[in-house]
This record gives sequence, structure tokens and C-alpha cells, in this order.
Amino acid sequence: MRKNIKLLMKDAGLCLLFSVIILYLISFLIVNLSIFNPFTNAFKDFSFLDLYYSQEMFEKKPVKDIVVVNIEHKDRFEIQQLIEHIKKQEPKVIGLDIVFKDRKDNFLDSLLGESLQSGNIILSKAFLGDTWAYNAGPFKKNHELVGYSNLNFNLKTDVIREFEGYQDLSDTTQTSFSTLVSKKYLGEKWEAETMNNKLSKPIPINYSGTTDQFFTFSYQEFMETETHLFVKDKIVLVGYVGTPHTSVYDIEDKFFTPLNTKTAGKSPPDMFGVLIHANIIAMLINKDFIKVIPKWIILLITVIITYIALLYFMYASTKKPVSYMLNKKVVQLLFTVFLLWFSLWLYKNKILFKPELIIAVLVLSVEFIGLYKILIFKLNKKYKWKSYFFQE
Repeated sequence: MRKNIKLLMKDAGLCLLFSVIILYLISFLIVNLSIFNPFTNAFKDFSFLDLYYSQEMFEKKPVKDIVVVNIEHKDRFEIQQLIEHIKKQEPKVIGLDIVFKDRKDNFLDSLLGESLQSGNIILSKAFLGDTWAYNAGPFKKNHELVGYSNLNFNLKTDVIREFEGYQDLSDTTQTSFSTLVSKKYLGEKWEAETMNNKLSKPIPINYSGTTDQFFTFSYQEFMETETHLFVKDKIVLVGYVGTPHTSVYDIEDKFFTPLNTKTAGKSPPDMFGVLIHANIIAMLINKDFIKVIPKWIILLITVIITYIALLYFMYASTKKPVSYMLNKKVVQLLFTVFLLWFSLWLYKNKILFKPELIIAVLVLSVEFIGLYKILIFKLNKKYKWKSYFFQE
């Protein structure tokens, strides 16, 4: 009896190793052979956890600290008038998700440049491949008040799921636009050391919502009202939110996010850049982060659960051969459904647990038991290999 258990444990371990090698080879072929490109492209931007947002499982609450104003396609004089009008409302921070890259009219440029010099105004710059898009001379200010507006440094996906507050670019550590706005808003409440450590690596964005959750104004709506009392001591973000205002058909400065109602296949981008910045800033100022389960824990869980499953199914394949196939399919289905539900429940509680690896390894490893038996049979026949399946 004890000998049987030892052989079963050995076979389960070897089958797990065998399955991992096969899975690695399959994944290597899929990634590197061009024939699989349509398949990999179709799924490279897919994440099961996007369902949490796309199916609106998250709690929709208005974000009261952030106001978004749409610049549409206004000229620099109109933008200068808007900034001066915003200043009159006495917000704590004004963030401009705009890069004034070129000089145009000298007088208007100097007028706008003067408006931008206030200490509570954060400007943007953009890193384009290997060069920077800076603001032109009249709009330059202290580099500590200018942050990169790039939202995606991950070339493997087009969906904005993560945010990185600091990036090593051009041999220096650069700070993001969203980080600077949040830091300015929180002032002494900004925990520099903690936030520097947290934001120096990609973290998941905890999205608050779309235009329905933020106070969003068109240019005309904001300019028509002389006084916006609720703007005082708030954050005002100025950027492009479509022409006409919040147009779903306008894809300029628009990105794919997990809130896209279509989680797979072709779809237009769903959120304007300034609104993504608004979501990031809301997360930072409220310290509403998502805790990520480390990869090593996922790997450990994968190994343990798969090993236990192999022990059970190898035993069942010899003791209960009639019901084995049915039991295997039922258990695989129930386990997959449970793990997907569990990961969504954790995500709702702000814990990111990615179940894909566990499901793939367990389900496929169990399917490879038959293939493992064939290999062991040949080893047993040629080398008298001892196995739980072949005992003297």
C-alpha cells in the first residue's frame, strides 16, 4: 500500500513536469510562428477580469475632487481665456493634458505662456519613441511642474490596465503628469517614500468610471457660467474629450480600457486620455489601490493544485475507469467556473488574482495523463520503469 502511494506521488510529479514542458513548447510555437499571429493578436488584449468593468460590476460613485473641461479644437486665445476663467474659481490644481509643441502667433503665445506660469498649473510633455515632444519656448516652466502624459509603455497590449508613475527615460527618472497633479493636490499628505516605491513599477489602475462619474464640461458650458463654486480647492483637468463634447465616434486621443463594453474582437477605443488621467489621479489621491497577488504565489498555487488534481485523477483512472472520463470533465468545469468567480470576487475587493495560468496548467495537465501513460508504458517495456500504472 505504501509502495503504491509512493509510486502514485512520483507519477503525479513526473506528469506535472511532463505537462509543463509540453505547455511551454506549445506556447513557444504559438508565440513565434507567424501562422498563429491571427490567434495571438485576437487574444493579446484580452483579460478575463475586464468583465468586472465592461459588465459594470464595480460600484459607480461620483468623483467629487476632479473636474474635467474639454478644450475641443479651440485655438490658443480661447484656451488662454479658459485658463484665466478656471483660475478665478480658485482650484487647488490645474492640469493641462496638452502639449503646445510649436510657436504660432507671438502675441497670443506670450499671453498664453504667462497664464501658464502659475505655481498650481501642471503641464504635459510626451515621449515619442526616442524623442520628447516638449512645450515650445513661451510655454516652458519649472521641470518639476511638467510630467509625461504617456499612458502606455507596454508594447504587448493596447489596453490601458496599468500605470507607472515614474519612468527611466533619456537617462533620467521622469515623473508622470498624473503623479505630479496628485502630488500637488495632496501637498504634505503625499507620502513621498511610499509612493515613490509603489509607482516605480506598473500597478493596476482602479477605474472609477467614465464621464458619468466625473464632473465633465464642454468649453462652452464652463465659460457660460461666471462662478463655479464647487471648483474651489478641487483639481481641474483640461484636455480633449471629443468634438462634439464626449462624442463616441471621435477617436482622437482615445484609448482602449477595461471599461470597453466589447471585451474581445474588433471595437473602437472607448476613453479619452484626459479621462484616464482623471481615473489615475482619483486612485492616487484617495489611495484606492488594487493589491496584486505576486507571481510566485500564483506559481506555487498552480503547482500545488495541479499536483493534487493529478494524484486524484491518476488514482481514479485505475480504480474508477467507468466514471473516470465523466468525473474528469465535471471537475474541470466546476473548478474553472469556481476559480473565475473567485477571481472576480477578489477583484471586487481590490485584490488582483489572475487565474488563467492555474486553469490552463491544471486542465491541460489532467488531459495529458493519457499521453503520460503511453510514455511510461514504453519506458516500462524497455527499461522496466516502475510506475503506479505498471506494477509487478
